[in-house]
Amino acid sequence: MANDNGTGAISREEYDEVTSTHLSLDRSAIRRVEADQVDIHKSAVGVASFDRGTIRQSSAGAVIGRSVAMDEVKTGILISPVVRGDVHTLLDMRSAVAIGFGMVLGKVFLAAIRAAVRRVTG
Repeated sequence: MANDNGTGAISREEYDEVTSTHLSLDRSAIRRVEADQVDIHKSAVGVASFDRGTIRQSSAGAVIGRSVAMDEVKTGILISPVVRGDVHTLLDMRSAVAIGFGMVLGKVFLAAIRAAVRRVTG
């Protein structure tokens, strides 16, 4: 675990967790990153949480940020209101809302079918 209250640059390292104000990662593997600003390049990150950041040619399990610029990034979960660039994600905010809306509609539809069946058989 590494903690840094200032500016940090990590290159070709492996850490469990890094907390910093401004962080630059290059060819590193880190389980969890928390920072105000990040610049991640050719790295693997489990969870990245930041205000503003740039991620290039990397992979991440989850990215949570206010403003994200990405180039050739693969991520499982992306939560950010502002996203620019080339990113491939399994679940982002739009798809999460669509899935939630679909689940609600499905429950309403099933409840209506159950009510109709009860009226017919009851």
